[in-house]
Amino acid sequence: MSDWADVSDVTADEVSETFEAARDELMLDPYRDGQVVRLQENAELWVTGDLHDQRTNFSKLLATADLGDNPRRHLLLHELIHGSYFDPNGAEDSWKMLYRAAELKCDFPEQVHFILANHDLAQIFGEGIMKAGLSVCEAYTKGIKNHFGETGGALVESVMTEFFLALPLAVSTPGGTFVCHSLPQDEQIDDFDYTVFKRERLKKPDYQRRTGPAYQLIWGRNMSPATTEKFAENVGANVIITGHQPQDSGFMVNGDKHLIIASDHAQGVLLPIDCGEKYEMADLVSKITRFVAIDPETFGK
Repeated sequence: MSDWADVSDVTADEVSETFEAARDELMLDPYRDGQVVRLQENAELWVTGDLHDQRTNFSKLLATADLGDNPRRHLLLHELIHGSYFDPNGAEDSWKMLYRAAELKCDFPEQVHFILANHDLAQIFGEGIMKAGLSVCEAYTKGIKNHFGETGGALVESVMTEFFLALPLAVSTPGGTFVCHSLPQDEQIDDFDYTVFKRERLKKPDYQRRTGPAYQLIWGRNMSPATTEKFAENVGANVIITGHQPQDSGFMVNGDKHLIIASDHAQGVLLPIDCGEKYEMADLVSKITRFVAIDPETFGK
């Protein structure tokens, strides 16, 4: 897999081939059931929150996970793009992190998993998200075109879109842990269409702004504990883990069923869990580990 320096020299054709292969692996994942990746009881899952091009934490994650020597270990990644590294012209290059993650999926297709996030969807449809007074979607596109040029950049954006559209919505474990990017808001929960998780492929109405179930799932904020309990009951989960909502301390407990984590800053966290274990919230929180405290030589060994 490429390091950051190698990525700087990659061509549009190389990137396209990698994303096409990674997209195929997403669809062929033996654990995938519709829009849910259902892991086995003996698996170990390392859950991240939003990463947003946080390169220090991402590099530490890859070095520590050591997937080749730990075949039971699985990684769950989401919200990798749209970071804070803007050049003087307002471009950013978080595509490099996404590319490295796609390479990782190709190298370890049954151990690396992704879920769809709202910034992925925003990049596809050009929905405005602002950071530091700049449109992150425009900055991302500018960064791609700066590297690959107009023609190559258009090709890369096209294959990235296909990759995003192949992403599942959730990962679940036999122990009752359900991980998705976010949850529907309070006013949406009673009418939420749970059949979206059973679809082999999502269609345009599923992504529709405000009304589509995929959109509602990945864009919802500030849901009450009562809403999270309804959602958990409908998906057969004991606990729900999400990202999406920024957490300065790295995580937040939202009632008995919902844990929100973030991985995109110095206090960002990683959550390693055993897929066969049924967790109560206190047990889940006890397993939270801050990236800053992780020693790649000893953690997970």
